[in-house]
Amino acid sequence: MYSITDVEQAINYWRERQASTDDFSICPRGGVLADVYGSMIFHQQEFVEPRSLTPEQNEALSLALAQKELF
Repeated sequence: MYSITDVEQAINYWRERQASTDDFSICPRGGVLADVYGSMIFHQQEFVEPRSLTPEQNEALSLALAQKELF
């Protein structure tokens, strides 16, 4: 299970490491996680199961959280 804090930290991780495609967008990996984050807020969920996420969302989350643990 991923917490809403995990998702937020992963978004911030990617924002610091990937450039956005323009001055108005979030970076690509942050963008796929922003959808998850927004849905969790809307549905007042504190946790999300990995099986409910797309492969791209799972990859963005797991990579960011794994890298965060290395520092």
